[in-house]
Amino acid sequence: MADPIISAIVSSIIGSVVEGALTPTPPEPAMGIIRMLPEEARFGKMQPPAQWQVQIDGKTHPLSPGVQIRNELNMLLLPTMIERPVKVRYLLDFSGAVYRIWILSGAEARLSEQR
Repeated sequence: MADPIISAIVSSIIGSVVEGALTPTPPEPAMGIIRMLPEEARFGKMQPPAQWQVQIDGKTHPLSPGVQIRNELNMLLLPTMIERPVKVRYLLDFSGAVYRIWILSGAEARLSEQR
């Protein structure tokens, strides 16, 4: 006879794994809607931030204490929420720290690459 606590834990873990696998990825923003990003914002491929630093196109930058990171839907993210390399537009402050980051949708990335 199996221990009910162990059975409950195993069941919970399996349920979480199945739920995570079935969770859809966020939808692409509508094709006709492009955010108006600052002209001076630079384009690059960003690695996930770590220890208040971020690597963009192979160059390491510090993150500003008030950094704002926005996803494809323009929602604010914490630096720890980025788990994979992403194409971004970003701004540096006067000290060279990154203080604004916009994670680009597929359409925005294609437009930025053409610039």
